[in-house]
Amino acid sequence: MAIRMIGLDLDGTLFDSQKRLTEYTKQVLEKAIAKGIMVVPATGRPRIGLPKSLLEISGIRYAIVANGSAIYDLKEDRSIYQNCMDREDAAELMRCTRHLEHTVQGAFLGEWGYMEAVDSVRLGQLPLVEEMKAYLRTSRHVVESLPELIRNSEDAPQKLVLMFLQDENGNPADQTEAEELVAQYEKFAFMSGGVGNIEIIDRHAGKGTALLELGNLLGISREEIMAIGDSENDLDMICKAGLGVAMVNGEDIIKKNADAITASNDEDGCAKAIEKYAVND
Repeated sequence: MAIRMIGLDLDGTLFDSQKRLTEYTKQVLEKAIAKGIMVVPATGRPRIGLPKSLLEISGIRYAIVANGSAIYDLKEDRSIYQNCMDREDAAELMRCTRHLEHTVQGAFLGEWGYMEAVDSVRLGQLPLVEEMKAYLRTSRHVVESLPELIRNSEDAPQKLVLMFLQDENGNPADQTEAEELVAQYEKFAFMSGGVGNIEIIDRHAGKGTALLELGNLLGISREEIMAIGDSENDLDMICKAGLGVAMVNGEDIIKKNADAITASNDEDGCAKAIEKYAVND
């Protein structure tokens, strides 16, 4: 069955290690769109974090953000689906992890990400490329208190994220304790975003669930959906799409559950998979 929709992770998948969209990849996306295929970014980023280089491609109308907690119609500039977290539990989780001294907290509500002033300072110490740090700074507002924001905002929380500074051995400090705390909340699911963090969403949400929901809205069946990803937060769509493709640079759990494996994100692996399975089928 021909592919009619492709869910694309961004970091580690569509973009190279320097967070760039290559000209070759851009051309392949345009070919897919010209063929009538719905190209859908499916990212852990908030709506405001969708890169300009991607939004400039004509024909990309829908985007899945916050690990599948929301779908946006970019043409009409509105959310068409949300699967948000319990407000009180999300606020309490931010409160009970605040004491972790090597952790950068974040919360996604509406189109934006938010962090406290202490996180803005710690952000510069994260073991990330400068392009990723720049994205984090420009996609987050600084607020006095994340728990109070979550409790009082008109927007329900879509996602929480905990990023970890490295210890003296180069390992994510605080991660074990943070995971133990998060695991106490039965309403939530958490997974790796591939950058030394854990990302927390409602346990019924996920990129795959959102892809299938968008497919239902557009009259596209599961068998006609392809998904490409590299990290644990892509597992839901890799498993639920008709064709799940893992990047060779991806985590073992993704490659184990994928139907196919493509080249790395520094070798235009995402574009090569789209050409092979969708454009040149």
